[in-house]
Amino acid sequence: MLLANFGEQLLSPCGNCDACLEPRNLSDVTVSAQKLLSTVWRTGQRFGAAHLVDVLLGSTSERIRSLGHDQLSVHGIGSELDRDQWRSLVRQLTGLGLLEEVPDGRGGLRWGSEPEVRQLLRGDRRLELPLTAPKRERRQQQPRDGQIGPAPDWGDADPELLAALKRWRSEQARSQGVPSYVVFHDRTLLELAARRPSDRSELIGVNGIGTAKLERYGEALLAVISAESDTTSNYSNQ
Repeated sequence: MLLANFGEQLLSPCGNCDACLEPRNLSDVTVSAQKLLSTVWRTGQRFGAAHLVDVLLGSTSERIRSLGHDQLSVHGIGSELDRDQWRSLVRQLTGLGLLEEVPDGRGGLRWGSEPEVRQLLRGDRRLELPLTAPKRERRQQQPRDGQIGPAPDWGDADPELLAALKRWRSEQARSQGVPSYVVFHDRTLLELAARRPSDRSELIGVNGIGTAKLERYGEALLAVISAESDTTSNYSNQ
C-alpha cells in the first residue's frame, strides 16, 4: 500500500517487516468479501466503512431506516464477523484494489478493479486474509493487573535473565533502528526467562519465535541465556 501511493509495485515479498517475518494465520474470507462488495454495490457505492458495516450487522439506526437500507437483501447478513473484523476486511480489500475511495466522497467507498471484483463475486477467486480474533477472544487476552500480554502468567521468570534479555533486545533494536517490540515483545522475553530454553528446538516453542526469528536471533538468544546461567551458577558456588 505504501509503495502504491508512490506509483510503485512490490513484485515479491522483501522479507523485512513482520508480515513476512512473523506471518499471521490466514482465514478464508471469500464469502465475507463477497458480502461486503455486494453491500457496497447495493447501497450505491458512496458510503463509508462505518455505514457498510452497520448494514452488514443489521443495524436499525434512524439513518439506516431513513435510507431504506434495512430493506436491502444484504441487511444483517454479516453476523459471522464482528465490527472490528469487518473494518479490517474493508481496509484489506482497499489495499488489494478491490475497493477504492470515491473521489471527493468524504470517505465513501466504491468498487475498485471491476474485472477482479466480478471474478471474486462469481466465485472464480478464493481470498485468504489475516483477521483479528473475535472481540470476545480479544477481551479475554487483554493484560490484567500489570501482566504483560495474555495468560499464562510467567511470574517465575528469572529477573536477572529477563534484564539481560532486555539489554540484548535494546542493543538489537538500536543497531537496526527499530522499536524494541519489533525485535521481540515483552511477553516473549518473559517466557524465555521462565523456560530457559537450551536449544533451538525448545526456542521454537516460545510464543513470538517463528522460523524467521529463530534463524535470525536463535543463536544469540541461546548465548544470552547460557551466559546468564553460567553467571548465576558461578555466583552460587562462591
